Amino acid sequence: MNLNSFYPPYAINRVLQMRFARANPWAPWLTPSAITAIQGLLKPNDIGFEFGSGRSTIWLGGRVRLLYSVEHSPGWYNRVRDQLERANLSHKVNYHLALNSGHIGNDFAAPDDHPYLKALAEMPDDHFDFVLVDGIMRLSCLRLSVRKLKPGGILILDNADRYLPNRYEEGYTTLVHRRDHPKDDQWSRTWSELSSWRGFSTTDRICETRFMIKP
Repeated sequence: MNLNSFYPPYAINRVLQMRFARANPWAPWLTPSAITAIQGLLKPNDIGFEFGSGRSTIWLGGRVRLLYSVEHSPGWYNRVRDQLERANLSHKVNYHLALNSGHIGNDFAAPDDHPYLKALAEMPDDHFDFVLVDGIMRLSCLRLSVRKLKPGGILILDNADRYLPNRYEEGYTTLVHRRDHPKDDQWSRTWSELSSWRGFSTTDRICETRFMIKP
């Protein structure tokens, strides 16, 4: 049982989150303000990459020139692939199933030839206009994405409050995770580089989606 459900501010924001999802079945599973930000930042000629597929795959695929997407779950992959076909977006989304990825945790520092990372690792450096990290192995995905983004490219980390410091002048970005420091030493090393990047945070008080712009 989630004890947060008995905390009134959490319960109120959780209801608002679920209401938004029901009212906008087309929307990615990101914070509403993150969706607004992406709409303003992305351009029709952009090339992007996402770790973890779903609503965002259809939504992003319809807004950019080309999207690469990687998924580790065969069942979920088949479902999203069918949705892409029905939406006539298969030609714009290079959709990849990372077989034998396992679920080794979001804090695992994997080599670039790991099945889940390989599709991005094989692409040229400084190539993508944006990368969305919203799947498994987020630390490894984030580290690799730094190299693959163009200067000025946008790195988007969903659920950033789980891993990165999220205290601002008005308090913490979420009611669930309240961090003054990165989650562990591995995240600290990554954050020591990313903290110098320009960026901003979006939140619905339950989840945080962080935007970071490569210098």
